[in-house]
Amino acid sequence: MDHRVEILGEMFTAVDFGETALFGLPCVYLMAHQDGGDISIQYAGQTHRLSQRYAGHHQLEAAMALGATHALALVAPGARDRREFETLLRWYFRPPLNLEDIPSHMQAWRAAMHFGKAEIAELARAAHMSGAQPMLPAWSNRPKVARA
Repeated sequence: MDHRVEILGEMFTAVDFGETALFGLPCVYLMAHQDGGDISIQYAGQTHRLSQRYAGHHQLEAAMALGATHALALVAPGARDRREFETLLRWYFRPPLNLEDIPSHMQAWRAAMHFGKAEIAELARAAHMSGAQPMLPAWSNRPKVARA
């Protein structure tokens, strides 16, 4: 996996699971692996310090069993920014190991607008207007915009 991966217009840094102990920054993170030219995401989260979060993460073994090899980290000092971007990632990709309900279309719209991501906000608004059910599984767990 390359060291930098673009996801939803942001550049994430690929960190081997064994090296997360050295990454002590606040961030939004994904547990993922490269699958051909795509990135397959098993889990999305946020933390004030990646090194502490991965020390005993409740989904690390399950993610590895699904093939995850890396944490993809986006440094985000602000707690609100981390929460909003995690919401956006969970809505857009619907990672299979996130146990929380999939965010609603309106939560995703609000998160996308917070970051000025008008195209994603429009997707969420259109889904809301069409009455699409947010609990339906995604057609694919592969990011539509993430390419290694």
